Amino acid sequence: MQPAFARRVASSRSLLRQQPSLRTNRPSSSSSSSYICNDCLRKSSRRIGARYLHQGVTSFPPPSSIDPRIPTTTTTYSSSSNDLKHDDTLLRSIFDSPEAYKSFTSRSQKPHTGLFQNRFLTTPNGFIIFANSCLKKAKRVVDRVSRATSQEDHIRIIKDLDRLSDLLCRVLDLADFIRNTHPDEKFVMAADKAFQSVYEYMNILNTTTDLYTSLKAAMYNPAVVSHWDETSRAVGRTLLLDFEKSGINLPDKSKRRFVSLSNDISRLGRDFVSNAAAANPYITFKREELAGMQPWTINSLSRITNSGIVYLPVRGSVAHHALQTVKDEEVRYKIWKEQQTAPKQQIALLENLLKKRAELARLVRRESHSAVTLADKMARSPEAVTTFLHSMLSHTRPLADKEISNIISQKSKSTGTPTSRIYAYEKDYYLHQVVEHQRTRLGGDPDISSYFSLGTVMQGLSRLFTNLYGIRLLPRETSPGEIWNPDVRRLDVISDTEGHIAVVYCDLFQRDGKNPNPAHFTVRCSRAIDEEEIIEERLEEGGGDGMATARNKEGVLYQLPTIALICDFSTPPGSSTPLLSFHEVTTLFHEMGHAIHSIIGRTKFHEVAGTRCPTDFAEFPSILMEHFARSPQVLSLFARHYKTDAALPTELLNRRLAVSKTMENCETYQQVLLALLDQELHSAKALETGFDSTAVYRGLEKKYGLFPAGRPGSLQSQEGGEEEEAGSWQGYFTHLFGYGGLYYSYMLDKAIADKVWKEVFVHNPVSRDAGERYKDEVLRWGGSRDPWKCIGRLLKREDLVEDAEGRMEEVGRWGAEAA
Repeated sequence: MQPAFARRVASSRSLLRQQPSLRTNRPSSSSSSSYICNDCLRKSSRRIGARYLHQGVTSFPPPSSIDPRIPTTTTTYSSSSNDLKHDDTLLRSIFDSPEAYKSFTSRSQKPHTGLFQNRFLTTPNGFIIFANSCLKKAKRVVDRVSRATSQEDHIRIIKDLDRLSDLLCRVLDLADFIRNTHPDEKFVMAADKAFQSVYEYMNILNTTTDLYTSLKAAMYNPAVVSHWDETSRAVGRTLLLDFEKSGINLPDKSKRRFVSLSNDISRLGRDFVSNAAAANPYITFKREELAGMQPWTINSLSRITNSGIVYLPVRGSVAHHALQTVKDEEVRYKIWKEQQTAPKQQIALLENLLKKRAELARLVRRESHSAVTLADKMARSPEAVTTFLHSMLSHTRPLADKEISNIISQKSKSTGTPTSRIYAYEKDYYLHQVVEHQRTRLGGDPDISSYFSLGTVMQGLSRLFTNLYGIRLLPRETSPGEIWNPDVRRLDVISDTEGHIAVVYCDLFQRDGKNPNPAHFTVRCSRAIDEEEIIEERLEEGGGDGMATARNKEGVLYQLPTIALICDFSTPPGSSTPLLSFHEVTTLFHEMGHAIHSIIGRTKFHEVAGTRCPTDFAEFPSILMEHFARSPQVLSLFARHYKTDAALPTELLNRRLAVSKTMENCETYQQVLLALLDQELHSAKALETGFDSTAVYRGLEKKYGLFPAGRPGSLQSQEGGEEEEAGSWQGYFTHLFGYGGLYYSYMLDKAIADKVWKEVFVHNPVSRDAGERYKDEVLRWGGSRDPWKCIGRLLKREDLVEDAEGRMEEVGRWGAEAA
């Protein structure tokens, strides 16, 4: 269950892991912290310069006239043509040349600051001080909301609860990022300690009936709601639903059971994920049995004994290479079989997790875990998800079968024996041959990385955003202590009309101990800051946290989105230029798609800013960005040879794209099948007597699978015998924990992105009109608008705006059309 005050985008990039236990303790009373009344704040604000809070971003008073207690991080940015050209060139050079970056950062001496310019985070212990500071403020907000009685109190309750959410996530989001990324173990441990303390308090709030009672009283008072705009009402509905999903209305006995089940789910989920990585790590072979693999690959395996026995990893790139290249069919079958067979204890963990989730759903009067999870998503219900997935299956199967026929033909050619089927364990072997033949036919797989230096790709992203949205990426010097590794680059995001609107930190190169998975972290979300809050911060501790803020065109002060982009690109030797593969270019565009959602979706409420939207909508902007990465018109903005400056030849690009599409329909079909498995396992079946996840998995594979289990000529596959069944691979499907009931999301968003590209961008992907249309109907709303309304208005399809049953099936057809 996602906690009420930390709803996250459910993706591998920034999923909030629910590690600590839930607790039923109520928050401390007002006596535990000082109370500052609203009237005092209003009087103080008039005394200390509030007149400057409402001045526009380009019309600040002279420095001598600004009260030093009013926070501002505003910087003047030039928009002259010469300066824009200089900034564009600089953007490329700071990523391509270590010497250029060194020169750029040594231009001036800056005072020491903390991580992300947070003044608390100059030392590891600063995390604890920062967490305590935020908790102190949070408890004051809780006290104010809990004591709300007047209409004025209830009118401001959405702002108060949103601030409470922001105060907690200031610590949780930042600490979660640091404990996953920072190379210094002392910072990691301090960040984890801060995370745990705030997470524990957040879980206390999830059982605090006073907050729920005050919010409900406000939500059901027409005189109060009439003062709110639609965004405020949407935030109120979201918070109310989050409380109710957290069991706030349950009797005390049931509430204790809810907490106990939540603890069990968190523990079982952690064990399921961690144990999957450790189970059956190696399988042994004699060196000669691996004939066909690259010799250097075998030599690189660290665990080769003196007797010539090779310890081959069961999972990962080496195992995949073995399945593609090893000539011995028996060896390939053993590897595949080992990959498919999860240990009994791993299956037990999974089934216990599924049963606990189903029991928790019943406790809150829902039929299944999926029903609970999907209630506030685009899909709305498990039935709608199943409809979408079956629509995808039926339309994609013929296309997948056509691709499989090419593999069957290759198998017949390679073995010299006509055949009509391909088995699961031999798919990779013969597919590898198909791909190699295709590469030969096309003149080889072109290496186009010379046209994609990291600097030119960043330059291209900035130019694309300028064309579409009137925003650009500007290199910014960092202060000592601001970044966690010397490789990190800071970019300020500048709007033609609004000035400084976001900060992006780019940590793009691999290093020891760094998580290799690409990621987008919103370290801090956008939010409007009330003048009373500004004064309260100054009266209490003499300053904010120091992170970036700016005023919009209306003069309202906002905390700026602060984003970290993480990749795992190879570090070039010496001072050579970093070059990206086309896959890495696409990855960077994908992650920047998340970032642009955070950058443009600067809502006044933290709760719905940027990517804080329904999980099954969160991947849409990032998948859409992948289309831009493949567009010749977009690539013409920047794809040039890093030495000769020659443009990328279209013919080379087309050859590269052709190779990448070899099995895309089979891949889509397989992903849809996994999403069906996710729905089946998180259905009411989990509470049935004799529930067997392996039987569910095997049943789906037998009914819908593309590649039968077993081996040709085996006893089971001979005429008159039964087919060998699939294994128990679901025990390794760790996304069942992080994406329980939501694995369909990527396919849904891909289908939507394909449709939007075709209808809005394909004819002119650098059009400002198309970019503004997309920005106005989708990006700027963050999570404050119904995604169906966003898509319906963008595509000019009012039928999608209505809550119609056929919407999910329609999107399923879009996915098939794109394929």
